[in-house]
Amino acid sequence: MILQLVRKLSSRWRLKRSYLPVRVAVECIDDAIVLSRRYFWPLLRLSVFPFLVYMAALYYLNERFVPLWIRLLMSLVVYGLYGLLEAVTIVGAWELLHGRAIQFGKTWRRVLQRGISVFFSSLIRVFLIYLGVVLLIVPGLYFLAIYFAVPTVNVIEGLGVRASLLRSRSLALGSLTGIVLSMGVLWILVVLVAYLIPRILMELGVPPSSIIRLVCSLGWAAVIVPFRSALAARVYLEIRARKEGYDLQHLMASLPSAA
Repeated sequence: MILQLVRKLSSRWRLKRSYLPVRVAVECIDDAIVLSRRYFWPLLRLSVFPFLVYMAALYYLNERFVPLWIRLLMSLVVYGLYGLLEAVTIVGAWELLHGRAIQFGKTWRRVLQRGISVFFSSLIRVFLIYLGVVLLIVPGLYFLAIYFAVPTVNVIEGLGVRASLLRSRSLALGSLTGIVLSMGVLWILVVLVAYLIPRILMELGVPPSSIIRLVCSLGWAAVIVPFRSALAARVYLEIRARKEGYDLQHLMASLPSAA
């Protein structure tokens, strides 16, 4: 009886993991690399304004003494702004994955229509991830995986703050291993490199006030934004296709009504 119970639980676990297995997660990373390299400038162009504001705010907060209450207020604005940056580049990557060209104005209008929802859901997501990291690395990765589709579903599916968090969790269940392997490892790599850049420059003798530090930080962030957005859109598409048959739904919707 115990053996049967173990087999039943094992079969359920395998079923849950099957939505985004390791092999498919690696394929998503490879597809995201190809997509972000091919359309690097169109994707970066979409996010250039919020990206520059975001980086300038981070530089100001890190390089100057700012009262605590102003720092907290600016941090809320900065991370909410980053949610908009993510949303617009992910929508751009989503269009490319469907074989459609990126339209700058149309993409931004689509995101701004859901701007408030994107802003606050992104803040909640970032807060939970950082809270998990402070407690322990593993909870941070768990929240990153559970809310991987925020702010994607805000714009693409037109959901509100609470609905987008619940929707992301629903999509993530059964795919946590693959999401952590793809998006979680990328997140750790981004944080690690961002941490090491100023240390390496210090070892090379570059003074703290040098413009080289700013250029290196901007360059690394600019390289990673299109790739991270392409990966988020690719993983979201893969999970929807495997879990909900999105590819078939999209094919049927594109056919003439008579067919």
